[in-house]
Amino acid sequence: MKTKKQKISNGMKEVINFLIAVSKLKTEPRSGWVLAEVKNPETIAEHTFRVAIASWLFAEKRKLNVKRAIMIALFHDICEVYAGDITPFIYYPNLPRDKEKRKKMLMKWARLSKNEKQKRGQMKFEKEKKGLLKLIKSLSPDLKNEIFSMWVDYEKGISKEGRFVNQLNRIETLLQSITYFGTKNITKRTNWWEWTEEIVDDPLLLDFLKVIHKKLYGESMKDYEMNKELENILDFLLEIGKLKEMSRLYWKLRKVKNPETVASHMFDLALMTWAFNKEKSLNTEKLLKMALCHEMSAVYTGDTTPYDRIMPKNKKEKEEVLKRWSRITKDKKKKIFLSDYKEEKEAIKRLTKKLDPQLRNEMIQLWREYRTKSTPEGYLLSQLNVLAVLIQALLYEKIDKNCSAAPIWEWAFEACDNKECFDFLEGLKKKFYK
Repeated sequence: MKTKKQKISNGMKEVINFLIAVSKLKTEPRSGWVLAEVKNPETIAEHTFRVAIASWLFAEKRKLNVKRAIMIALFHDICEVYAGDITPFIYYPNLPRDKEKRKKMLMKWARLSKNEKQKRGQMKFEKEKKGLLKLIKSLSPDLKNEIFSMWVDYEKGISKEGRFVNQLNRIETLLQSITYFGTKNITKRTNWWEWTEEIVDDPLLLDFLKVIHKKLYGESMKDYEMNKELENILDFLLEIGKLKEMSRLYWKLRKVKNPETVASHMFDLALMTWAFNKEKSLNTEKLLKMALCHEMSAVYTGDTTPYDRIMPKNKKEKEEVLKRWSRITKDKKKKIFLSDYKEEKEAIKRLTKKLDPQLRNEMIQLWREYRTKSTPEGYLLSQLNVLAVLIQALLYEKIDKNCSAAPIWEWAFEACDNKECFDFLEGLKKKFYK
């Protein structure tokens, strides 16, 4: 008979395997951008990060279930770990292999009959469903059921939140297309706008599309008076989009090729908070929001590490420093913290200054609780953040032995005092050091 300790250990093992599998999305480029020949396209994780943020902001304004909207956003593409990212399904599965023929086909939006569109959509659904079931099959029934129900809700539009997030997914992709192609390319503009306008029917989101038109395309739209609040949300979403291209400094210092970005790390951490809070002992919505905004300040401060303040200029000395965890005096640590805290506070205040005051205050407060560990959610998230970095370090170490995870192990054992976190550390040892 299994003991309680063994049951916890086995459950943790499955959570670790799930999180490691999902981390693939941090390196998986979105196929639509690959086909459009975008250089260094965003990953599925980076896309999901901004969909989750948009779901938070717009669900608050629409007075929907915010926690459900964020969770649907986080889960909507995790099936692609095994199913792969299927390009807009109207082309699936008939894209020609020949590059020139494919390019010609993508020059215009596909026109399909209703029956053909449904047929291709169902093929996509079945393939993604199979991939999702493979991904979650070993999770506990409660976690498995929660993921599956949220994913089906997104795909089939069962709830208001499911339909809403599905529309936001299209709008986020539209914003990314504008980032890549600008507003002058008529072909690209028409394609992504058509794809978006196919399904967007929510009055709030239709209004947001008008804001995008007027602000980014410089179109007069004389009969439309700009919604200032929506314009401010647009500016905010465009700003945090920069985090999709900001590589994490810790990995850059170690010369990791194509390292994770700040955006993909926040996606990762949000999923981890959900998995760890499976007993719902803490406020799940608060944890999810905190994970999604804990490093937003990097938009203006850039990413930082404990090393960049003590890094010597000499190359050999630098390599030696990077082999171990940063060791500094208590006074110096406090001084660095206060300096960082002040800089980051100003950055997040600047980033959120145009948002609705209530939302702005919420984001600043969540960031503050995380940085000061002043609430149970902030305290736990600070530890989970270390574990998320450790998983990534172990995955990089597996590829390149020169990228040692040893310093992060030190950090983790210093930072963690939660029993579940210690179980997680033990699970990682068994997983990576068999």
